[in-house]
Amino acid sequence: MSARRVQILDAASRLISERGYSQTSVDDVIKASGLCGKSHFYHYYKSKESLGYAILDKELERLTERGLAILREEQIDPLERLGLFIDTLVVSQAERGCKGGSCLGMLASELADSHEGFRKRIDEVFLGWETQVESLIEEARPSLRDDVDTQRLARFIIATLEGAVLMSRVKRNVVVLQGIAADLKRFIEMHVETSRVRR
Repeated sequence: MSARRVQILDAASRLISERGYSQTSVDDVIKASGLCGKSHFYHYYKSKESLGYAILDKELERLTERGLAILREEQIDPLERLGLFIDTLVVSQAERGCKGGSCLGMLASELADSHEGFRKRIDEVFLGWETQVESLIEEARPSLRDDVDTQRLARFIIATLEGAVLMSRVKRNVVVLQGIAADLKRFIEMHVETSRVRR
């Protein structure tokens, strides 16, 4: 990917995470990314919609590189990895000063009802995230209670984190996110079979 394309994506992602998709115009993206005009924008993206799809792909890549990579670190206990993953999301939000958040969550809440293409793509991204978290929980299966539904637990973890990011954004206070993250970790621990020793 060219440096200019990355520059446009970064600027658009930042604007959309702060304002939303509908409130972010192509002109806003052009100004924020330092382009000379619309012809430069349309050289890289055919439309605002194509830019939106590229942002979703970038969001998944970002999650994979920074967050989901932790889930695949085989040298660390699976449940410890899950805790580190949660911590990474908290740190990421704190670094942004609780302004903005995940473009994925923003686009999902704004466009799921009005744009079928985005809804389907966002669903694919969430499914990929859910699959990664569920896979990690399956790794921890020997330490968990027999009745744990790994898919439901993975989905709950993701929903909790997305909601926590939204709340911290509204409150402009990372302590809100930190508290929810700590509660989520305790909830996960409730699924551990205390009579078993973690591997």
